[in-house]
Amino acid sequence: MFLPSGTKFSNCRYILVLLGFIGFIFNYALRVNINVIIKRMTKESCTSLTLNSTKQDEDLFCWDSKTQIDVVSTFFYGYVVLQIPGGRMAEVIGGKRVIGLSMALTALLTLLIPVAAKVGGTGPDDYPYLLVVIRVLMGVCEGATFPGITSMMARWAPSSERSLMTTLIMAGSQVGTIVGFFISGILVDNLGWEATFYIQGSSTFVWLALWMLLVFDTPDSNPFITEEEVELIKSGLPATKAVSPPVPWMSILKSMPFWAILVANFSNNWGFHLLMTELPQYLDEVFPEYMKDATVLGLWTAIPYTCMWVSSLVFASVCDLMIRKNWLGVSNSRKFYTVLSQTGPAICLLILLLSVTNENPQLTLTLALFTAAVTLQGGLYSGWITNSQDIAPNFAGTILGITNACGAIPGFVANQIAGVFINDNPSDVFLWRPVWIITCIILVCSSIFFSIFAQGSPQPWNNVEESSKTLVTEEQTKDYATIENTEAGRNNRQEKID
Repeated sequence: MFLPSGTKFSNCRYILVLLGFIGFIFNYALRVNINVIIKRMTKESCTSLTLNSTKQDEDLFCWDSKTQIDVVSTFFYGYVVLQIPGGRMAEVIGGKRVIGLSMALTALLTLLIPVAAKVGGTGPDDYPYLLVVIRVLMGVCEGATFPGITSMMARWAPSSERSLMTTLIMAGSQVGTIVGFFISGILVDNLGWEATFYIQGSSTFVWLALWMLLVFDTPDSNPFITEEEVELIKSGLPATKAVSPPVPWMSILKSMPFWAILVANFSNNWGFHLLMTELPQYLDEVFPEYMKDATVLGLWTAIPYTCMWVSSLVFASVCDLMIRKNWLGVSNSRKFYTVLSQTGPAICLLILLLSVTNENPQLTLTLALFTAAVTLQGGLYSGWITNSQDIAPNFAGTILGITNACGAIPGFVANQIAGVFINDNPSDVFLWRPVWIITCIILVCSSIFFSIFAQGSPQPWNNVEESSKTLVTEEQTKDYATIENTEAGRNNRQEKID
């Protein structure tokens, strides 16, 4: 449905995309499920714990708003740690192993959450120290996944199909958010909060077995792929070496296209993670009567990410079409979708803070604006997140690792700042206004910066002198540089393969 005309996927590429997509569903489901579940892990009142206490109440905790934010946001303290090492490890030993090990450890830690929560105690003076440690460690493990898959895509996805292939896999994040919010809400209401972690954690190991058996780091290392498919992939990979050369750190740090990706990553994650972690709390606090149980809350926090998933696939298909037809080119296409994914949500939040009041919270308008804001963020996969593969395919994992390390900072800083403003009364919409204003400013300024400095072609420092064998010949690289986006170029590359 979303594949462009003329795209050729072998069974091997179908398997990579499919299993990568499912893997990122688990990636996000395991990190965000607690955003919804934590409300159902916490007692409504801790002032009288003995008179009308039930067996179910005994398994709940006396966590205030700050403690809940700690449990949710400390994931991102760990998320920073393996971004850069994970990206480099994926380039050297392969993304398959890096992603597989990361997800195995994350699933194991998920299974330990119920025990870790109870160790901290259930009283009003107890603090879930072990649970917070578990969340930090989960962040450490998952930190290598995005750089890992980016490194793999730089060796599997031809330039004219790069947006779609990357999006098909990474958009599993949105489905994972849906699972983490909506499905978790259903499981909590019917089976209890502990069962939710056990079910989702154990299910991850089923996917892991398939990933390790059927996925390979490069087309050349896949024993099942056809020679025709290998040549088709190689013909669309400019300046990509089979063995990753040493990283030119100083050249990268001096490169403005690199800084454009870093700034875009930081600002996007500020908006994305703030909405992902605070949206359930906002809806639950401002509309308590409507968000009466976990299923309803999970539904209305999942709907925006369902729309984002669909929009990301549509945006990616159109982006690849614009690149193949040379309507905008790689650079301008990345800029267009980055601006769309950041300025669009900023406008939605601006309308929200100008329209909603305590006297008239406007449920319908609020849900519509949040849905629109998250939907427009679907452009990020066709924008800055794929751009590292354009400017430095040999170091795509490292670059995304560096920028994602900075991008992980908003995951805990934005939530803590939000907590400072709203902690006194989270149901007061006026206390939320500074949170949305700060987010709007960051998103708009980043869009301007990326529009000025981003580029769409391999940078000179990508071609480090190294004795490793290149995946494409020098002649093919020159051909790609001159005619990469033209109809003649595609026909020329196809003739070479045939």
